[in-house]
Amino acid sequence: HLTMAQAWFLDGKHEEPKTSEAFFRKCPFQGGYLLSAGLGEFLQWAEKWEVKQEDIDYLATLKGGTGQPLFKKEFLDYLNGQKLRVNMQAAPEGELIFPNEPVLSVSGPNWQVDMVEAAFLNIFNAQSLIATKAARIVQAACADGIERPVLEFGLRRAQDMGCFLPTRAAYIGGCVGTSNVKAAQYYNIPPKGTMAHSFVMSYESELEAFKAYMRGAEGNTTLLIDTYDTREGAKNAVLASQETGIPLMGVRIDSGDLAYWSHEVKRIFNEAGMPNVKLVASNDLDEHLIENLVMVQKADYDIYAAGTKLVTAYDMPALGGVFKTKSYNGIPKIKIAEGKTTIPEATNVLRVVRNGLFEGDIIIPAAEVQIENGRLQEDIISFNMNNLEGKKVNFQAGEEVYTLLKPVMVDGKLISKDKDRSLDDIRAAVKENLQHLHSGYKRLVNPHVYGVGLKQNLYNLQKNMVAMFMAKRERA
Repeated sequence: HLTMAQAWFLDGKHEEPKTSEAFFRKCPFQGGYLLSAGLGEFLQWAEKWEVKQEDIDYLATLKGGTGQPLFKKEFLDYLNGQKLRVNMQAAPEGELIFPNEPVLSVSGPNWQVDMVEAAFLNIFNAQSLIATKAARIVQAACADGIERPVLEFGLRRAQDMGCFLPTRAAYIGGCVGTSNVKAAQYYNIPPKGTMAHSFVMSYESELEAFKAYMRGAEGNTTLLIDTYDTREGAKNAVLASQETGIPLMGVRIDSGDLAYWSHEVKRIFNEAGMPNVKLVASNDLDEHLIENLVMVQKADYDIYAAGTKLVTAYDMPALGGVFKTKSYNGIPKIKIAEGKTTIPEATNVLRVVRNGLFEGDIIIPAAEVQIENGRLQEDIISFNMNNLEGKKVNFQAGEEVYTLLKPVMVDGKLISKDKDRSLDDIRAAVKENLQHLHSGYKRLVNPHVYGVGLKQNLYNLQKNMVAMFMAKRERA
């Protein structure tokens, strides 16, 4: 981005107006939606963006392949003290996003628009993946209609230092707490945890370890019972509570046949007159295993704790969100590549709501938003993005709609409260938005494909630009 900015500067193109947009091409986890996450963190970055003298001093030390300075003095002088002067619209955190829809639109000086790309994609790609994974796991834990909390236990397996952003995203997606105490403190997330095998192994017997832990942690008496033998661990947990007189809150099982041991351990506690002891499952859980435990094996767990496969988005560790030029100097632009043809022009999305459910989305030119009092003001013909040569969908004036992208920055100044939005507010938005999505789109396997279409004039523009390019290439 910096070397491109210098080339634009030397050619006098650096201040020419451009619009670029971020989007993704495929829903993660073979699912039917993506949860938008990370906007608050990104806006904090954008608000503080500035080229300082120390940055200039560093850039001045860089050498090209010929040994000459990589950056010219006149360019570095221009950069010094620069702050963002862009306009941005973005989908709020907690919103549902579907393939090819813009999640961020940035307009402004050519070189500055590109400076936004890497930071946004770095934050959005990772947090949206993990928030979506969390939502799927939470859905699986409640697949039979019974509310079961999900905890995030991923600190040791996370791929970033401290696991702050994965913890944030998991909480947004629906986890109720985290074992990561520092992240819990920073984000005001409930800290939740149990004990480790190392504690049990530091005593001569499991029973003595359990009694010691219960005496030392009366407000958190959840014991890990599978260090040696799960059945004996459950019996020792009963004895530890009886001999200390301290109520046992729960036990965690972290290995073996999780369904079998849940039934066996539940039986032991019932026979001991302790039916209210909570059972917690861990051990490389994901949405598919949890759904199987809940729906097929009828496991007796009250709480699920997900770690590795949650915070690493284990089965799809990269979203692949991209940032593409949509217009330059007011002229629509398009990238034409096999399987990667973009939608030209600055855009927004109209989301149609019928009977309380999301009915479909229409990608429209950003300048053509026609909404008044939450209602569509014109008839719209939309062409399904999943089959551009096929299905037309007609939407009538009066339909309930809203725009996906909201203004967040004007000329480098934040104009929204998204930067400081509470995580609990975002969690509530996630829950509400998922309730508006038909269950067929939320299936963990083989979900229905949500309808996203192009407004007719935008569809025609895309087709014409592709046709003009192909004709030009043939003539050449």
